Amino acid sequence: MTSGPSDRLREVYERRAELEYAEPPPPPDPQLDRKFERVWQLVSERLPCDALLDAGCGDGRHLAALARSGHRPRRVVGTDLSERILATARAAAAPLEPELVQANLEALPLEDDTFDLALCTQVIEHLLDPAAGLDELARVLRPGGTLVLTTDNARAFVSKTLNAPRTAVVHVLRLEPRYRQVEFPHAEFTRDELTNLVRGAGLAIEHVETFRFTVAKPVGRPPLQRVLNRIDKALPAHQYGDLVAVVARRPT
Repeated sequence: MTSGPSDRLREVYERRAELEYAEPPPPPDPQLDRKFERVWQLVSERLPCDALLDAGCGDGRHLAALARSGHRPRRVVGTDLSERILATARAAAAPLEPELVQANLEALPLEDDTFDLALCTQVIEHLLDPAAGLDELARVLRPGGTLVLTTDNARAFVSKTLNAPRTAVVHVLRLEPRYRQVEFPHAEFTRDELTNLVRGAGLAIEHVETFRFTVAKPVGRPPLQRVLNRIDKALPAHQYGDLVAVVARRPT
């Protein structure tokens, strides 16, 4: 029997997990990791909650942050396509002991109307069918439940410009790190494209922003990243950050 696209994609992510997520990460430094800092702010502003889903939980860094926060939802579930990465997430999230489920976001094996808070960060850009993934997130939210969603911004002009020389050298010399050599789906969305997807799933938009500027190593050392983070936080609302974040609610 031949494998389908989802099976082949699962194999790709198992390989990526071995290369990139073999061990639980240390707690991120918010001064350096602007993505973690802002995503966790958006989540923690909506705590406490009764039931939380981390859809595409990866190495478990947000589940670990939940454990450190002292909040204990009645039910916590993390999903990921890779069984290997779920093992890493389980170790990272201890002693929270969340339910960890190997699943494709486009077909979640979870009940309707289950969660009052769902996080999905840096996942939909890797889906074969992003609209189906958004439909599933809307389905498992309770009426009145909230989704915190982030993905890559197609208009990340600042970081793309800052990284242009490095990108050219890496491409010419084929210096991509090992995990970048694993091919997997990757898309970028504008703010409008993302909000249209979210509205198409029947969710009501409450907040939209873009955030973070980055310069990759070896140029992007910690002092420079701290400066970029301070600039990002000081700026008024803009459209050119690396990431788009949407907070949306399922209508009651």
